[in-house]
Amino acid sequence: MYPQQNAAPPPTPTSSTQSRPPPEQPPRVKPKRLKAHTVTSKSYSIPLVPRDKAGKPMLPLNVGIMTVIALGSVCMREHFHTERYIFPVGYEVTRRYLSTINPSVEVVYHCTILDGGDGPKFQIVPADTPERPVIAGTATGAWSSIVKQANAIRNRQHSNSVSGPDFFGLGQNTIKHLIQELPNADRLRDYVWQNFIEGGPLGGRHAAVIPALPEEY
Repeated sequence: MYPQQNAAPPPTPTSSTQSRPPPEQPPRVKPKRLKAHTVTSKSYSIPLVPRDKAGKPMLPLNVGIMTVIALGSVCMREHFHTERYIFPVGYEVTRRYLSTINPSVEVVYHCTILDGGDGPKFQIVPADTPERPVIAGTATGAWSSIVKQANAIRNRQHSNSVSGPDFFGLGQNTIKHLIQELPNADRLRDYVWQNFIEGGPLGGRHAAVIPALPEEY
């Protein structure tokens, strides 16, 4: 007879917690912060605006270096306003700026906001090259092109950065006030309303507001 071999000891049972690694903890997701408004409602004093018997502003109107020809109409569609600005369709102003073809002169630029369908289009027509209007999807895009050309022909190393809305007059308080008076301006979802007081105490320098003469626009 062969000697009986010792049987192998049975495997030691292990608990499921020992055989499986602990589950990975999902990464903590930070809660999304609500976008804070960068624009707050404030009050501003502005000069008296010349008006007709019906109370409407007498256009064309000189407001500082801008001449307002038409205020246009408020468009309720998306992209036609921001927290800071309203872009009325048909808004027209003129202003003087350096020529892009003659380094020794300034010329009049005719600025208009057009209806581009899915958003506003900003058109600028230089008086000395009316056949070459500049049209862009933003006011800054349109004016940056002109500033760049004007600097280039003068060999100026200045920055070409520009605030397009300001160059369109949309940041001027008196003009903002007149745009806010347009029908439906108070119904815009994202625009932050500003309070303007005509004839209030004016501190510091303020743009003159007077009816424009024909040769000024």
